Amino acid sequence: MKNYFSILLLILFSACAIFAQDSYPTPPDGLNRLFYIQRTGNTNTIVYDANVEGKAFQKDKPINIYWIRYAEDGSTAGLNYLQRTFAYGVKAKKVEGSNEYEFHLVSYSKKKLRLKFDEKGKPYVLIEINNKKMALQKVFVKIDKGTTFTLTPKVEYVELFGKDPSTGAAVYEKFIP
Repeated sequence: MKNYFSILLLILFSACAIFAQDSYPTPPDGLNRLFYIQRTGNTNTIVYDANVEGKAFQKDKPINIYWIRYAEDGSTAGLNYLQRTFAYGVKAKKVEGSNEYEFHLVSYSKKKLRLKFDEKGKPYVLIEINNKKMALQKVFVKIDKGTTFTLTPKVEYVELFGKDPSTGAAVYEKFIP
């Protein structure tokens, strides 16, 4: 009986974690929206939009990154120095001979992303996961509850959500950094 109760509690806590993420607000879609990041701690969301000039990305700053402060008043705010330099900022480099940029988040350089335009001229981010290409739409970061408010929080896992750019089928990856 004790084992059944333990299993029931495990299922309940797992379900709560899944449903908690579903209750996060979805940022309104924008013309140049690339993807957004949400994480445990609160519902504030980091948004990544393409900076576009005509049919090209802005050379000096191809990606605009900002907060939507859902946990406060819903306003937007830029990243501060620490957030931009150590957590949510990007390091981008123009791909020679193309209208694309390769980049990674400053906090995790192992996942390479590519900023490009689709056939309709809409900007998007391409990433390869599980040997499949994904047009990235959303990232969820599960942070260890005890380290949420430290300079170096412990990340339990990261979930990537998107679509196959060829078929439109949903693509998903969960990994431990």
